[in-house]
Order: sequence, then structure tokens, then C-alpha cells
Amino acid sequence: MTTFELDELIRRLPFPPPFLFDHPRVQGAEGASPEVAPALTADELEEVQNNVLGLPMVFPLSLALEGGEPWLLPHEAQITLTGQHVLVKRQVAKGKIRGSIKERWSLDDYIIQIDGVLIGADGRYPKDDVQRLRGYFEAAKVSAYCPLLELFGITRIVFESWEFPHTPGEANQAFSAQAVSDDMYKLLLTRRDLTK
Repeated sequence: MTTFELDELIRRLPFPPPFLFDHPRVQGAEGASPEVAPALTADELEEVQNNVLGLPMVFPLSLALEGGEPWLLPHEAQITLTGQHVLVKRQVAKGKIRGSIKERWSLDDYIIQIDGVLIGADGRYPKDDVQRLRGYFEAAKVSAYCPLLELFGITRIVFESWEFPHTPGEANQAFSAQAVSDDMYKLLLTRRDLTK
């Protein structure tokens, strides 16, 4: 399993990640210089994952089938995570109080939206990459390695739906997929499991 240290990864990137530009910054007192991380050495640069164009990726996504080697998506995909509770709402006669009684049963699966593009390196349609990605989409379960997913404890996913829409350009193919997190469950519990 690949482990990412997100803070360390962000600190070592040769460019600032886009989310740092979302909030205005307060300037320091006159004469105060901001703290600047030292430039990466050649060895450190080798550890940062790059896309096929050689550009560093903030949240690289690798997919792997059971027993197979992980495949790093050639271009960084946009990942959106959605979480929710499993609630049961009961309507009871409560007099003047409005609303429902909520019973929280558990956390639901995380919904993972993955949007990206495959680009043919030789100026031709990326047929091999499309076929390979299709294999992951149609698999029963997939291991996923990404710093963002790791923050939420997600290492396995199941794809629910996907699409390859019309994409301008001969060498481009956009894709969009929706997956859910897939945790390992122990269905037969012992007394020791219940006391943990």
C-alpha cells in the first residue's frame, strides 16, 4: 500500500498548490520576510509523482486490480468526495414542536466523483489508455491510491457509473466516473470483536 504524507508533499512541490490561492493573505510587518521552503534536491524531485508531460501532480490517482500493479493515471484527475449520514426520520405527534425525530444509524459510503482526460502522447486517439481505464471501471472492486482518498481512509472503491463523452480534439478523450468507498467487513464476529 502506498502511503502519502500530504503536508510533506505540499511543502516539497516546486509550485504552490491551487487551494492556497483561495484565501487572501495578510501581509507581515514591514521588514519581515515570509518563510520559504528550500528548493528540492534532485533526489527529492524524483519522489514527487509527475504526469506524462513531466508536471508535478498534487493528488495523483493510481488504480489497481486485485493482485495487479497500480496504474498511475497519466494526467491528474479532479476528485470530489461527498460524505453523508444514514438517517431515519420519524414523524411523531409532538404538539407545537416542528420537524422530525432523527436517528443516526451510521456513516454512509463516500461518493467519489472522478473527472479527467486522457491525451494521446503521439497526437493520436489514446485507445490503449481508454481500454485500460474501461477495465478498471468494469471491475468488481478496485484499489485506489491517492493522498486525498487516504485522508478519508479510502483504499478500495467500486465504480457505479462512468461515461466517455464527446471530446474536442483527435488526441483527447474526457471521462467521468462515480464510485463509492468499499470497506472490508468482518461478517462473523467473536466475543472479542464485540469488546473492542
